Amino acid sequence: MGEVERNCYGVVIDAGSSGSRIYVYKWEDPTFLLQHTDDQQLLHSVPKIFQNKDWTYKVTPGLSSFKSRPKKAFSKHIKLLLEFASEIIPEEKLHSTPVFIQATAGMRLLRKKERDDIIKSLCHGIKHSTAFLLENCESQIQVIDGEIEGLYGWLSLNYLYGHFNSYEVSRQDHFTFGFMDMGGASTQIAFAPSDQAEVSKHSDDIASLSLRSINGDIQEWNVFVSTWLGFGANEARRRYLVQLINSLPENSNNYHGDDYSRTEITDPCVPNGCKTKFKYDGQEFKIYGSGNYEQCSKSIYPLLLKNMPCRDKPCLFNGVHAPQIDYYRDKFIGTSEYWYTANDLFKLGGNYNFEEFSSHVKEFCRMDWETIKSNSEDGLYNSISVDLLIDSCFKANWILNVLHEGFNLPRVGIDNIESPKDGNTHPLFQSADSVQENELSWTLGKILLYACGSIKAGIAGTTVGVKPSENSLLAHNFLPGSLREVRRDKDLSAGIFGFVIILLAIMIWLKSRGKPSKHGWYKVVNVMKMKLRKFRHLASVPDPQSELELGSFDSNVTNEIFDENKEGCKYRSKSMFNLPAEAIKDTKYPIRSMKTPSSPSSPIISTLPFPNNSKLVRPAFSLADFSKFKDAKFND
Repeated sequence: MGEVERNCYGVVIDAGSSGSRIYVYKWEDPTFLLQHTDDQQLLHSVPKIFQNKDWTYKVTPGLSSFKSRPKKAFSKHIKLLLEFASEIIPEEKLHSTPVFIQATAGMRLLRKKERDDIIKSLCHGIKHSTAFLLENCESQIQVIDGEIEGLYGWLSLNYLYGHFNSYEVSRQDHFTFGFMDMGGASTQIAFAPSDQAEVSKHSDDIASLSLRSINGDIQEWNVFVSTWLGFGANEARRRYLVQLINSLPENSNNYHGDDYSRTEITDPCVPNGCKTKFKYDGQEFKIYGSGNYEQCSKSIYPLLLKNMPCRDKPCLFNGVHAPQIDYYRDKFIGTSEYWYTANDLFKLGGNYNFEEFSSHVKEFCRMDWETIKSNSEDGLYNSISVDLLIDSCFKANWILNVLHEGFNLPRVGIDNIESPKDGNTHPLFQSADSVQENELSWTLGKILLYACGSIKAGIAGTTVGVKPSENSLLAHNFLPGSLREVRRDKDLSAGIFGFVIILLAIMIWLKSRGKPSKHGWYKVVNVMKMKLRKFRHLASVPDPQSELELGSFDSNVTNEIFDENKEGCKYRSKSMFNLPAEAIKDTKYPIRSMKTPSSPSSPIISTLPFPNNSKLVRPAFSLADFSKFKDAKFND
């Protein structure tokens, strides 16, 4: 088998709110490796996914911008990305290269019909205008929720650090990093608790994730994941300004004649001397910065909604609880805004120290606007745009609040930090946008699941994929890594071996009775036909878990999950559990672009359902609460 023949390829498109980015991945055929290597370390590892920094390409605007012209979504958007991938992947491999389009925030906010029309256009275009593998649109073109995105991010992070290599099935103490991600609209956390007692205690909140090593061994991981819609940096900033406006007495009394009579707002989270505008509820407000770090920090804290009750402890924020985080054993890495703010503003990307970071935040927030602009012109802030500079004091404070008040991260330099007892010297938290010059993208986690799910070695009944937690909105629905059921080599060989044994037994039995008659041979042939039909049937029996992913599962289950009357339920965070579906049905919430320049690479670094009274209790905030502010926007 030549090099081209033994290479496998996969394509993942991250269809975000500001644009769509394609990633091309390559790995060596696991079946070939199993037959041609005796490297036990390699065989006990997941497939090695090859990335190239030039194998990615982005087009703008986002896929959701085609809601009024869905038939153009393929020809004017996705086609450009697939043409780019076609220049990288050998032509003879295109037919076996799957395409996964995973849409996130922007597509989540569209109406169901708008989403469906766009997906239908993409499906038709890929099937009829490209050579790529598209077996089933429902399993390969999806709008994924924040929890799945968080799990893919956790997979990507720990794959890049090699935590799925040299896996020993008998061991229970496999170390992994926890994953934190803060985007523009939401924030996520995903981690595998090191304390097995916590795993057992919170089993109904923990997802089961299965990978497969090249030798067929199953890697089992218990991962807690949660997402908070509206708690991303941009949406938190918007909520904060709404909070400032509504805190004015004339806007909160019982009289409506004086509403918004005051249109000038002082904002302690904007540098002194800076002026900006904010449009809210049809009224434009002028924002004047005062640059007061202490007031900014205090004003931000209520946005975490720490007052919301949890049905269990420990409670994080906005009514979401989690297993107890042991930061001395469960070390975390943060990406996106955690990296951008630390690196672009303060050159503090990498290992995180509260005292050092908060000191830089305080200094920046107290700096006057003219000085900040001058520093930016001198290249101090990595050439980020003016409007992002205006929001930077808020975002830095928001990060501090989420980390230490929301996730209860101990403050290095302030709190008494215990020395690790197990020799784990990793910092409690660090930020990154890449690992050893490989981009840290959740799309890698998606293709890793597919590569593991395609491995033929292994035992029947073991499937690669994600089993969401019982309290997840995807509860009891298994999401397989492969597109179809993979026939295991061990099962196949066992079936053939059994068939041969039966055939030999029949021949020996006939021989013992003397020379078989014509009728005897007829019976042998019939038995062989029967066994062969049975063997073929067993080989073709579909896996109901795979059927679920392919959209052909039992109609009752499918209708329950995908019923359009439950529109949006798949995309609600745990902090929105108590909202009825109709409350968020038509929610539109504009997401400001997070496009921020940063350095080429980071350093290499060592709800709630209350079961019985869900109608009585609901989160104090969700995206649905602010749907009437859909026209709110920032202006310089």
